Amino acid sequence: MPGDGFIEGVEPGGLKDISEIKILICYLLKSVGKPLSFKSLNEIVQHDGLCNYFAFASALHDLLVSGHIDIVKDGNTELYKNTSLGVETAELFERRLPASVREKAIGTAVKLLAKIKRESENRVEIEENPSGGYNVICNSYDMGDTLMSIKLLVVDRDQAELIKKQFQSAPEIVYKGVLALLTGDTKAAAELIKPAEE
Repeated sequence: MPGDGFIEGVEPGGLKDISEIKILICYLLKSVGKPLSFKSLNEIVQHDGLCNYFAFASALHDLLVSGHIDIVKDGNTELYKNTSLGVETAELFERRLPASVREKAIGTAVKLLAKIKRESENRVEIEENPSGGYNVICNSYDMGDTLMSIKLLVVDRDQAELIKKQFQSAPEIVYKGVLALLTGDTKAAAELIKPAEE
C-alpha cells in the first residue's frame, strides 16, 4: 500500500498502484509514438489527477532502472522513450488500465503535443527595451521559412505576456488580420475582429 504522499491529489478513478503508473507511462510513450520530456509526461498524468507527482517520478525512475524506457537527448533536453521491453509491456498490460484513464491520458497528450508544435512554429520573445517598456517579437514559421515577423513596443511586462499568450493561441488569426489590413481588405479585417467584440 503506497504512503499518503503517493496518493495525495489523485482524482477518483486515478491510479495509486505504482505498477499501473508504470504501465501508463509505457502506454503513453507507445501511443504518442515519440519521445517526451519529464515535464510533458508529468503534465499529461497530472492534468486530470491520473496519478500523484511522487508516484509518477518513482515509477519513471523504476522504468529507467529496469530498462523499460531510455533517455535520448534533443539538444539540452532529456527525452524519455520506450525500449522494446517498454513497448512489449504497454501492449501486454495496457488493458489493465481503466478505459477512462487511457482516454484522458491520450486526450491530454494530443492537446499538449499540438500546443508544443504550435509554440515551436509560432515563437514569441520578450525583451526589455533600453529606452523603457518591452519589445515583443512574434514570429510564425512554415516549413522553416519565416511566414510573419512582428515587433511591438509595449508599456509593461503584463501587456507583453498578454500579447504572447494571444499570439500563440491563434497565430493564424493574427496572420489573416495583418494580411487583410495590409492588402486593404477591410471587410475581411472587420470579420476577424467581430467575434472578439460580441
